[in-house]
Amino acid sequence: MRNTSIKTYKDLIVWQKAHSLAKQVIMLCRHFPHSDEARVIKKQLIRSSTSVPANIAEGHGGHQGKEYQHYLTIARRSANEMDYWVLLAHDLKYISAEDYSQLEENCREIIMMLSSIIGKLRDKK
Repeated sequence: MRNTSIKTYKDLIVWQKAHSLAKQVIMLCRHFPHSDEARVIKKQLIRSSTSVPANIAEGHGGHQGKEYQHYLTIARRSANEMDYWVLLAHDLKYISAEDYSQLEENCREIIMMLSSIIGKLRDKK
């Protein structure tokens, strides 16, 4: 389901929100402790958060139907994984309760948006 008014992936609101969230995660990770455990969590958190907008962009790049839906599903899976890493970072006191709340809310919104788009693509079949 392509909207002809959308020229590039950068025009997609879900991509804009995911890109913003990835930048926010990267900024917060700069303040993580320097322990081995924190480095592992930081790496996974950055990887999963940047995977969301990257897969939205890749899926939008000329793919249609099932293939586009596939990339959006990967993005949604990465968003769910990121949600877990954010929870763990919060539980270990790497991020504040306020940052956790904001990240989780934004992550949930992106997951809902991706689910909606995936559902529309599925219904279009």
